[in-house]
Amino acid sequence: MRADIVVNFNAFEGFPLDDGTVDTIYASHVFEHISVYRCPRVFADCYRVLIPKGVIRIIVPDVATSIEQYVARNDRFPLFERRRRRAADAYDESYTLFECMKEDFLSRSSQQDLLGEQLAHQNAWDFESLQAALVRAGFRSETVHRSAFRASTCAAFDFEGTYASEANEDYRSLYVEASK
Repeated sequence: MRADIVVNFNAFEGFPLDDGTVDTIYASHVFEHISVYRCPRVFADCYRVLIPKGVIRIIVPDVATSIEQYVARNDRFPLFERRRRRAADAYDESYTLFECMKEDFLSRSSQQDLLGEQLAHQNAWDFESLQAALVRAGFRSETVHRSAFRASTCAAFDFEGTYASEANEDYRSLYVEASK
């Protein structure tokens, strides 16, 4: 296991941590998997556990990019090609371009043996909606900014890009940082 704390976000009530005890939070392709009903509580608890000037780095699918690629009718967008291959292999289905884009918002879980029949992607974000959610959780608007792959303001995240991860897929990911 790669974590000290395991959290079931479907039943999230809070992190088992004291207030102001965490320096940094790195959440790569996590928040699209958390229900729209639970995300506000998770963001608020991230804010609660961060120390003053602590930093959260969030990487999620960039819905704006997927919408742009859909509107441009780009069948060759690598994310859409991958989703089309997975649909054919896993579900024996031929995805339309809209279904490829829709998976930024809602998608089936490929871990049914572990999670049962539930959605993998349950939420979608662009910069403005993520910024608004973080502000509602307590972060000040001026501390929330768009970032880029391997362009963090925090040295604790220098590991980004050193191992295989969806965070490395900068062509389709949105990078956002906020400090408390």
